[in-house]
Amino acid sequence: MLNLAQVQTFLAVIDEGGIQSAAERLACSQPAVSQQLRKLEEFVGVPLVVRNRSRAVPTRDGELFLPKARSLVAAAERARALVADRRLVVHASGNVGVYLAPRLVAAFERDLERAGAVELVITTNRQAVDALASGEADVALTEWSEEHPAVEWQGWRREKLVVIAAPDHPLAKARCIPRQALFDHPVIGGEPGTGTGRALAGVFGPSADRLRVARQLGSTAAVKEAVKAGLGLSVVFAYAVAEEVKAGTLAMLELEEADIFKTLFIGLGRESPQSSMARRFAAFCAAAA
Repeated sequence: MLNLAQVQTFLAVIDEGGIQSAAERLACSQPAVSQQLRKLEEFVGVPLVVRNRSRAVPTRDGELFLPKARSLVAAAERARALVADRRLVVHASGNVGVYLAPRLVAAFERDLERAGAVELVITTNRQAVDALASGEADVALTEWSEEHPAVEWQGWRREKLVVIAAPDHPLAKARCIPRQALFDHPVIGGEPGTGTGRALAGVFGPSADRLRVARQLGSTAAVKEAVKAGLGLSVVFAYAVAEEVKAGTLAMLELEEADIFKTLFIGLGRESPQSSMARRFAAFCAAAA
């Protein structure tokens, strides 16, 4: 089988005019260069290089092989560049996609100095996990992980969840409320199976069934508007309501003796090379956490 490294070695010997210079260019030993060249000559069945005291030059067969060798290396580089220039596909679920991912993507592209390097798809947790497992996505940013033989998960960051209420809600003036207070009011979102639902189950245990989950609106933006309208309380990421709390359009409450945190995850293909764009993005996100 023709080995591209052998072809590159042959070109280095010809271009540099000798084994020693080729070894310096390729950052390897002279015996390694000689071995690669010998294996290439064994493959083609003829000597390709004449070695004399002053310089290594191609034989007649080497002259014939030389343009093909350059073409092979150029084609390999074009193939590598084609893959390297492909946009990284990142699927981010709900809140992660809306409130965190855009800034991360923008910062990552600035770091690469390559605008448009990332294709960001905002979707559900379930769809993001499925896209990653199927190979449709290179990276998934989610609120929960799921075992899959082809997927590697990394705990990314812990984000605090808070209770939100309309400014005129009876509980709005309290900074901290007892956990059981949530049982007395409709709770918007947080249905079982969602990331928030899992977090609430961790806090309340079996008592989570007593929560009156009233509406499933599908997005944090819709939930916030429903809370502002007085339709109930909700539990959301603190960062997702920072602007509304500052503006006074929503009140933010905490639960007594029950801080709620949710771990966010980065998923990528288990076989992704260490040098891959997916791993570079994962490392970038981890550093920015």
